[in-house]
Amino acid sequence: MPRRIPIRTALCSATLLAALAAPSAHAAVPTSFVEEAVSPVAPVGLAMDQPRAFTFLPDGRALIVEQRSAKVRLWRGIASEATTTIATIDDVNSSGYERGLQGIAIDPQWPARPFVYVFHNAFGNLLKLRRFTASGALTDPQSTAITLSDPLVLIGDIPDADPNHNSGCLEFGIDGKLYVSLGEDELPCLSQDSTSLRGALLRLRVDALPVQGGPQVARALLDPGDNPLSTGDANARLVYAYGFRNPWMFSIDRVTGTPYVSDVGEADEEELDEIVPGGNYGWPYREGLGTVLARGTCPEPNGAGSSANGYLAPILAYERDTQLHSIFSAGVYRAVPGGAANWAPDHRGSILWGDYFVGDLKRLVYDALGGTWVTAPVVPGQPSASNWGTGFRAAVDFEIGPDGSLYWLQQFASGSFTGVNGSLRRVRWTGPVTDVPTPAATPGLRLAASPNPARGAMRFALTLPEAGHAELAVFDLSGRRVATLIDGHARAGALELVWSGRDASGRELPAGVYLARVRTGAASADVRLLRLR
Repeated sequence: MPRRIPIRTALCSATLLAALAAPSAHAAVPTSFVEEAVSPVAPVGLAMDQPRAFTFLPDGRALIVEQRSAKVRLWRGIASEATTTIATIDDVNSSGYERGLQGIAIDPQWPARPFVYVFHNAFGNLLKLRRFTASGALTDPQSTAITLSDPLVLIGDIPDADPNHNSGCLEFGIDGKLYVSLGEDELPCLSQDSTSLRGALLRLRVDALPVQGGPQVARALLDPGDNPLSTGDANARLVYAYGFRNPWMFSIDRVTGTPYVSDVGEADEEELDEIVPGGNYGWPYREGLGTVLARGTCPEPNGAGSSANGYLAPILAYERDTQLHSIFSAGVYRAVPGGAANWAPDHRGSILWGDYFVGDLKRLVYDALGGTWVTAPVVPGQPSASNWGTGFRAAVDFEIGPDGSLYWLQQFASGSFTGVNGSLRRVRWTGPVTDVPTPAATPGLRLAASPNPARGAMRFALTLPEAGHAELAVFDLSGRRVATLIDGHARAGALELVWSGRDASGRELPAGVYLARVRTGAASADVRLLRLR
C-alpha cells in the first residue's frame, strides 16, 4: 500500500488541564449536529458504573458492559431511560488499573445464533474470550427479559502478567469473523512474536463452534483458514496483524471491512493504524513515527531503524507530553439504510478519532490523489480548525446506531474521572436527511476476486441471477470510481473478467485498499480488494 503521510500534531498540556477541570457538559459539535445523553448521567442508581463497551441488537436495543462490576446492562433505545442489568459475568478480575470486563459483541446472525461474546480479565492471571447463549425476548424491542447462560470458552489461556495493556475490544467484521485486540501485557518483546497472542489483532471463525457451552475449544475451530500468516503454529494462525503496544480500541469500516486500530504510546507518540492483513506495526521498535533506539532485551533485527524489517507506519501520529494520553478510534462514519438521522454526505467515509483524556474529536478524509488521510475541511460551527468536536472526555466505545447517529459511551462524566456517572450518548444530525436506500435482496448475486491480495491483475468472478443492465466498478477509499469493467447489458449466469489494476486512464493504481461493487437493478454485492506494493 502507499506510504501514508501521517498527521503529526501535539496535544498541549493547557488543553488537557482545561478539559480535566471543566464541569460535566454536552460536547461541542458543528452546526446541524447535537450531542446528547440517551441514558441518565445521574442520580446514582440510574447512571452506569464505569461502562466500558456496548453493541446494538438488530432491533435497536443495546447491550452495555461495566468494567469493574462485570454487569451486562440492556438499554431499550428509549432516550433518557435507565439501563437494566440482565447478567453479571462470573470470573472477572477487576483488580488493577485496567482490568475488568473489556468487550462485548453479538453474533451477526442474531437471533438465529443468539450468542453474546465477551472478553475479560480472569482470576488466575488469565485473559478469557467467552461466548454466552442468550434466551428470552430476543426480538422484542420493548422488553428487557434477556438472560445469558451456558458459557463456552473460546480462548482462556492467555497469560495476564500485568494490570495494564489488556485491550479486549471485540467487533465482528463484514466478513462474519470476530476480531479481537490484545495488548502486549507490558512485555514489549512479545509484540513481535505472533505465537504469543500479545500485541495483536486476532481474526476468528465462530460459526464452527459447538452449540452448547463447555471448556476451551481447540484452536483449529477458531482458525478461519485464510488469515494472512503462513505458519503451522495454532496461535499465529489466528493473528490478522501484530506489532502493537496497547490497541485498546479499534473499529471496522462497514463498507471496506478495514480495521482502524488506536495504539497507545509509551513515552513519545500515540498512533492510529490502518490495518493491512499480516501487517507488522513495529512495536517495540517503532512508536508513532519514531524509532525506539534502545531495546536491550530484544534488539531490533538488522539494527535500530532498519527499513528491511518492513514495519508499517501509522496513518497519523501525535506527540505525547507530560500529561496522560490515550488515543481512541471512533471509526469510519457510514450512513445506515433508512436511518432517520443519517449524517450529511460530506461526512460519510470520514475517520473520527480523539483522545480519552483530552476529549477532542477530530475528522480525517481520504485524499485519493495523494493516497493519504488528511485533516478534513472545517465545517460551520466546528469548535476549532483542528477539532471537529470537543468534550468527548472518557470516551471508551463508539458505534453507528440504527438511526444513523454516532453513539458513544462515556465512562465518567466528571472532570476527575471518578464516580458512578457513566452514560450512553450520541451525536445526532439535525439537518436535511439524505436517505440511503436499502438494497433489494437478489438471490444468486455473487462477486469474488482472486488473487486477493495481489500485486498485479485480479480476476473477478461474478454470478448474475438474470440478464439485464449490470455495472461492475472499482472504488478507492474516498468512494471515487477508479475503474469500470461492466456498464451495460449482461447475460445471466457466471462471468469472469480481469482487472489490470489500472484506472480508466491506464495509470497503475497505488497499493492500498479498494472496493469492487457489482450492481444489477437495486441490488449490489461488494468485495474488498487489497493491492500490494
